[in-house]
Amino acid sequence: MKFKLITCLLLLINLACFANSNHNSYYLTDTTSHQKTKHISKQKIAPHVTYSREDIKGYKPEFDSCAYTNQFSAAQRLKKYPFSIAAKILAISYVGKFPPAPSIDSAGNLIPDQEQISNTDRGITIKKRRLKYNNVKQWKVLNRDQLIKFTDIILNYSYSGIKDYLTRGTSACFDPRNSIVFLDKNNRVIDHLDICFSCHGSKSASGKINIGIECTQKYRMLQNFFIGVGVPYGAE
Repeated sequence: MKFKLITCLLLLINLACFANSNHNSYYLTDTTSHQKTKHISKQKIAPHVTYSREDIKGYKPEFDSCAYTNQFSAAQRLKKYPFSIAAKILAISYVGKFPPAPSIDSAGNLIPDQEQISNTDRGITIKKRRLKYNNVKQWKVLNRDQLIKFTDIILNYSYSGIKDYLTRGTSACFDPRNSIVFLDKNNRVIDHLDICFSCHGSKSASGKINIGIECTQKYRMLQNFFIGVGVPYGAE
């Protein structure tokens, strides 16, 4: 009898220990989970904030000046789109889309408009991938040396100071008079990069090419490039 009683007592003790163990295990698991949650909640995710260069700590206006980086060799530059696939590359100038404001001389007389041209023929004109020359005032086929110089300007000049920068959008007054036009072997337009020197803006048809980082002297260098290759209209 005593043996049975002792056996029953031991069995009850074991069952109680087992239940208590599971009970504690539940709270331990819950505590661990809770601690993990608290740990995760302490992690701060910085919001995506865009700052202008002027807002960057330590910024100085002189940091916007152009500095030569020599990041890309001539061979590397000419392998980039669309230089690598173009059979012919032109520098052109043309009459802008918007008529110029009336000019008056010192005597108060109206100066004749030097850009007398129909509104339909203003701006760069491309139809069925063909460049129309009726509005082109000047054009030159660029040779290898000129392409090396042009790609050097757009790819190898960056800010002299802080490198963080924002890509600026196209100006509202965007009215280009100069373009670099990329043609295939059949003289069809692959792409074109249009540049407005009056408002310092640029845009390409594909969005795949631009003038690079717009450090302070970049547009002046491009103006000198167009003048140097014999396409001064719009750049002077």
